[in-house]
Amino acid sequence: MVLIHPTAIVEEGAKLGIDVEIGPYSIVKKDVTLGDGVKLHSHVLVDGNTTIGEKTEIYPFSAVGTAPQDLSYKGEDVRLIIGKNNIIRENVLINPGTMKDNGETIIGDNNLFMGSTHVAHDAILGNNIVMVNQSMVAGHVVVGDGVIIGGSTPIHQFVKLGEYCMIGGAGAVAQDIPPYCLAEGNRADVKSLNLVGIRRKFEKSDVSALLSAYKTIFRTGKNIKDVAEELIAQSDNEKVKKLCDFIITTKRGIPYERK
Repeated sequence: MVLIHPTAIVEEGAKLGIDVEIGPYSIVKKDVTLGDGVKLHSHVLVDGNTTIGEKTEIYPFSAVGTAPQDLSYKGEDVRLIIGKNNIIRENVLINPGTMKDNGETIIGDNNLFMGSTHVAHDAILGNNIVMVNQSMVAGHVVVGDGVIIGGSTPIHQFVKLGEYCMIGGAGAVAQDIPPYCLAEGNRADVKSLNLVGIRRKFEKSDVSALLSAYKTIFRTGKNIKDVAEELIAQSDNEKVKKLCDFIITTKRGIPYERK
């Protein structure tokens, strides 16, 4: 059963799954697909070639799928793909891709976008991410699974955030942040491992291996790419290998405190 409030506008051509709810004064444009159980609260706009996965919930005054905020955009057919079980709170803005990239913005599953957050064109976000109020992801950014971005924190275009890293509030991230690390400050530097996060998620053996690797990479005073290349050849821990590979392949560099 689909529930559409009498004041809502659903254009002909929109595809609605079962148990979709569309609240007062919300607007769903003709090229939109809403999966089963999607709920739009009041005053939500879903525009463009946008697909939203099942049981995603969008709160008032959010605009999802509107034209990308990029001067190169000239009305091309670009897409926004949002996965399932996402929570998109009030005043969130999420834009589709541009033809400067693959023409798609892609968001995974089980993410929380708190009030007034923004995901720009061509960004790729994984699963189980938390964006705290007023944080912003610029164009072409890649965010790994389990990342937490603190409040009022902008992420510069083309930056990559490795899985399960955490960015402190009121930071500004202009370079890549490796997996499992904690970065904070303006501009943000890697300060330590995200110990609270990885202890909740990983086995003790993985945490111990990452601690040892982190100290070797960031605290010996050597070139971190050289150290990472040595470690990736020596370690049999997959998470250590992932940390090292990220550091070796970064294009924007890794910001860290040199001690």
